[in-house]
Amino acid sequence: MTEPRSDVSAQDVFGVAGTNTGTVNITYISQTSSDAEIQARELIEASPYLGLEKFGVEDHDKFFGRDRWIENLTEHLKHKNVLLLLGASGSGKSSLIQAGLVPALKKQPSLSLFKLFSFVPDVSPFESFYVSLQPTYKSKAKLAQIVKEDTLIQVEQSLKQDAQWLIFIDQFEELFTRTPKTERDVFIKSLIKLIDKSDASIKVILTMRADFLDKLSPYPDLGKIHNLYGLLLTDMDDRDLRLAIAEPAARNGVVFEKGLIEQIIADFKEQAGSLPLLQYTLNLLWNKDDLQDRVLNAETYQELGGVTGALQQQANRIYDQFNEQQRKVAEQIFLELIELVGKEAVSRRADKAIFEGDAIQKDVLYQLIDHRLLVSKGEDNKATVEVAHEELLRSWKVLQDLIREKEEMIVLRNRLYADANQWHELGQKDRQKANSELWNGSKLARIVELQKEGSLPNLDAVAIAFIESSVTQAERQKNEKIRNAWRITAGSLVAVVISAGLGWMAWQKTREAELNLADALGATSLALLDKGKELDALVTAIRAGKILQSQRVSHPEVTNALQEALNKRSEYNRLEGHDNSVVSVSFSSDGKTLASGSTDKTIKLWNLETGKEIRTLKGHDNYVNSVSFSPDGKTLASGSTDKTIKLWNLETGKEIRTLKGHDNYVNSVSFSPDGKTLASGSYDKTIKLWNLETGKEIRTLKGHDKSILSVSFSPDSKTLASGSEDNTIKLWNLETGKEIRTLKGHDNYVLSVSFSPDGKTLASGSYDKTIKLWNLETGKEIRTLKGHDNYVLSVSFSPDGKTLASGSADNTIKLWNLEAGTEIRTFKGHDNSVFSVSFSPDGKTLA
Repeated sequence: MTEPRSDVSAQDVFGVAGTNTGTVNITYISQTSSDAEIQARELIEASPYLGLEKFGVEDHDKFFGRDRWIENLTEHLKHKNVLLLLGASGSGKSSLIQAGLVPALKKQPSLSLFKLFSFVPDVSPFESFYVSLQPTYKSKAKLAQIVKEDTLIQVEQSLKQDAQWLIFIDQFEELFTRTPKTERDVFIKSLIKLIDKSDASIKVILTMRADFLDKLSPYPDLGKIHNLYGLLLTDMDDRDLRLAIAEPAARNGVVFEKGLIEQIIADFKEQAGSLPLLQYTLNLLWNKDDLQDRVLNAETYQELGGVTGALQQQANRIYDQFNEQQRKVAEQIFLELIELVGKEAVSRRADKAIFEGDAIQKDVLYQLIDHRLLVSKGEDNKATVEVAHEELLRSWKVLQDLIREKEEMIVLRNRLYADANQWHELGQKDRQKANSELWNGSKLARIVELQKEGSLPNLDAVAIAFIESSVTQAERQKNEKIRNAWRITAGSLVAVVISAGLGWMAWQKTREAELNLADALGATSLALLDKGKELDALVTAIRAGKILQSQRVSHPEVTNALQEALNKRSEYNRLEGHDNSVVSVSFSSDGKTLASGSTDKTIKLWNLETGKEIRTLKGHDNYVNSVSFSPDGKTLASGSTDKTIKLWNLETGKEIRTLKGHDNYVNSVSFSPDGKTLASGSYDKTIKLWNLETGKEIRTLKGHDKSILSVSFSPDSKTLASGSEDNTIKLWNLETGKEIRTLKGHDNYVLSVSFSPDGKTLASGSYDKTIKLWNLETGKEIRTLKGHDNYVLSVSFSPDGKTLASGSADNTIKLWNLEAGTEIRTFKGHDNSVFSVSFSPDGKTLA
């Protein structure tokens, strides 16, 4: 091989060596030249590393280390019209396509005439496609904005003419995280129609994070695309990494100090292989080092914090330059650019204009953009802003702490955006149907509270209009209820006032007014029953009954209401005291005490006989996700988003010890029935077993591909079940620590697992809205229980094993007959998701 010829343009050189696919053969300077020869080249002082930015087509002369992949993908598209490239976040999918594959395709005689149209789905993939077409086709491209199943076919027939098209849809997962379902479904059908046309003059490339693969499940045609055209981008090996690190510097006339490249590669692998983080570190090293000696030095690299610390140090330096007010504004901006998928923080794009109305916010925004922590794309009123790379969310502690602190707000705000967009879309077709999407109850109260606190300063116009319409409708419905309840009594009460002082007539009118009040209360009680507010209905009926008792009369309407409330009464007490959502409950072994864990960072203990709070346990720095009583009822365990487990002495209310070891949120804790072991499941994808006598970790169980959401011991303490975001349940032999088997069947996250009292059956509740029952001897599914309208957050067996309770995000609890597999009853009464259900030891009470 020889040095690239002087007549070869920059577009010919993109890092593919020695291929025979029509690409240019080049020699890597860093591999064939000595340090002295490299240092003798012309010094180019501009950094050849891109930091957190993605490589574009124009950056192909800086892109190295993916030769074999470029050659393989080029061959793939010679023979196929579709490519779905999957990979981890930070694996370089977009850069490989833009700076590697696209320039390579331009060198292929059969593919060189393709026009590239690239976009990300965003909120409207049709609009995004239009924006990519507009520079080429001007006003004619408006056809792409129409949300119809045949839009892509029509666009292709109208605009493509004799041209060849290369359509690159980057970050395809945004279709599932940002695009409303209605438009998503239409776009997918439109895309499939275009692909099914099998026109060789159209090539479609999709890139998607591999951890979103399960999102394809509801769309069989996308599943086929994956099966036929899917490729998984693997990690770079040491040879590839050396090229990516050394070659850009060598072409600029600079070398690395001896041993530094090996150190960088070792640090890179320790950091789980984030290529943007590597590029960011190399760019900082280049800009900070003195290039006069043509050597990038190990000392400077260490000062930066290496691959593992460079981004955090630089981000801290920028953040520390802000005053207190500017830091608060910066946090508000970042919060608007983050959303949570499960419990993982991902970047979201926002209109740049929403940050430019306030002078201070605009100034902070532009500083963050100038320092490359944020990136802005587009122009004028189409400009958007987003986090430079999701690696920032994973590597910068300031943001990690902020996300943990504001998790509830982020989740609620993102739900607000989704529902508001759906409301807005429906409102253009059917206003009445759109109004059914408006919020009420505790969810509306909380979003209004956050708005008043100033925690949501950058809401878009649609979201603000949605909140205002929700408040208006809620007030109207409340006033209507009041009018209905008191309409009957109004005339009588006025009559009482008019006839005051008229003796017996006044007494008669007063009596009549009270009877009418009792009648109104009876009607209100029945209305509350219809809404599932059973305890409120009972209290209201009792008030009506007391009035009748004082008047020594009976009244069929009131008697009926009282009888109905008593008959339907299932909620016999309501425990109120937490400042935020209750996400976990657990009964003590004697059934006298209930523990509740909340996102207000506290645990409360309740006396179930009196319904009074016994005490509040404080100590966690973040949400309490799970609570569990020890079998003897003397100890409580709590798992938290602060990554710790705490053990509490319930007699004194004091903390016994804190168990540390997980690298991420602790989602679930469970005592073994023999009381010797505690299991904890975490967002770090591991389960840990703890010796409760010593507080030491016994072992770590690894095997799930994603976070652990639930753990449960078998009654004999020999087996542990774990439910995960990878859609599976695993059974573990606790004596050996080995996996027994994996149970597969759910189409989405497994949120809760529970053993039957005899240990022969396992129940699992899932994000796919179903409950599955499993035969643990065979590992086979017994049956699927369907009935919830939203994901199933918690499942629990009754002590006799005949009944299963399930709590759901549809705000209901259902009881199931396990022998027949049928629903027994639905309890309605909660205004929000039911995160946790638990039977009392005697099976008579459900919390």
